[in-house]
Amino acid sequence: MTHISEYAARAIALSANYSRAAPETALTYACEAVAESEIAVKNLKSADIDSWVEAISHREDIDVPNIVVTRKSPSVLATAHSEIHTICIRGAHTNQVTVLHEIAHLVIGVPTHGVLFRDELVRLSRAHISVEFASFLYSLYQATGLEMSPWPASAHQR
Repeated sequence: MTHISEYAARAIALSANYSRAAPETALTYACEAVAESEIAVKNLKSADIDSWVEAISHREDIDVPNIVVTRKSPSVLATAHSEIHTICIRGAHTNQVTVLHEIAHLVIGVPTHGVLFRDELVRLSRAHISVEFASFLYSLYQATGLEMSPWPASAHQR
């Protein structure tokens, strides 16, 4: 069994691939990428995204965001635009983590990737992917030195 420190080292090395991003953002992205590579998450076709986002929105008691699917981009998987409550997905396929990442931005209302964002992404992942995925992502964030609220806070339901 691989120790979390080995996954954290992988995430730290991978963060160099996000050189245009601030260091905290790059490390956040890298932790998500490592978690996705180690624990399978569901891939979604663009036709399935709307219904999944609608179900999440109802469960979370948030306004259902507009979903726009555009051309695939080599560097951007998706973006959230809180001022118009819209998620823009790049390409015909994406995965659950990418969608929850953008929902987390809409829920907290800021484009940054600080502790508030990471806490929300872990909480959403716990509720809508699996406890296993959420706990692994949480552990990666902590092991790489990113600030997190206590794990029990991720069990909070709206």
